[in-house]
Amino acid sequence: MPRKITITDNMTPLATKLVETGMTKKALSEASGVPLGTIDQWVRRIRIPRDVYQLYKVAKVLECHIEDIIEPEAAAAEEIKGEAPGDD
Repeated sequence: MPRKITITDNMTPLATKLVETGMTKKALSEASGVPLGTIDQWVRRIRIPRDVYQLYKVAKVLECHIEDIIEPEAAAAEEIKGEAPGDD
């Protein structure tokens, strides 16, 4: 029996969308062509998605808008801290 994942407040919008759709990161990677490592890093907030083309492909597979799977406040906070971008 597959384990049931519940949505929590600290999840990224992408992780929430994956739970809502019942899709795994691996399935999303295969369907979108975006590397599994990239999706995993976005979900775990290790990297901030910056490649619009990759975001578009992921959103298309999830049947949503790019705005539904990003966290603009995280990118803004990173810029304020003066850190280098975490994504190619």
